[in-house]
Amino acid sequence: MNTKLIIIVCLLTLATGLGVYLGGRAGNQPGTRIEGLLWPDPITIEPFAVLDQHGASFTESSLQGKWSLLFFGYTHCPDICPLTLSVIKQVYEQLAQAGMAEDVQVLFATVDPERDTLGKLSGYLAYFNPDFIGLGGTVEQIQNLTQRLGAISMRGETDKAGGYLVDHTAAVFLIDPKGRLLSIYSPPHTSAAMLSRLANIRSFISENER
Repeated sequence: MNTKLIIIVCLLTLATGLGVYLGGRAGNQPGTRIEGLLWPDPITIEPFAVLDQHGASFTESSLQGKWSLLFFGYTHCPDICPLTLSVIKQVYEQLAQAGMAEDVQVLFATVDPERDTLGKLSGYLAYFNPDFIGLGGTVEQIQNLTQRLGAISMRGETDKAGGYLVDHTAAVFLIDPKGRLLSIYSPPHTSAAMLSRLANIRSFISENER
């Protein structure tokens, strides 16, 4: 078995384990019928500190007061990242058209901080939506953030030209205005499914935490 295949198998194994664990907590909890809702025991995001694409500090307190759609990826990603960001772009634009985007923020956290400088993140996200927030920093800062969410990433082998791919979690994490992980969207992603679940969860939280 070559190194690339071993990496993929490891990622799938870890992702499956995470999915089984969270899936057991989501969608079938007493009193709820919302797919993917981690309730009544949502996961509070533990302290972390990274930088946004403008160089400002971004911590767990930056999640307060906003519904956050968080996706981990990298600017050299050939397919999954641009496809997922395009779907999230559609979601955000539809929310904006409905006047419901003011309390929503889209976060793109790099899993390749060695290549993804803050300037590169800024230029990359501007292509999708200038309101999107890029998260970077040191390798240690990013690892701390991924651990808080249970996200997975693994750098592949470097080719002769010095390039490499990074295998990573393709899920989108939904965090509520209290900084709690309430749902994890698994691929394949569609704007309709993402919008529907977001609306249902927002309504549920509004009705049950007045």
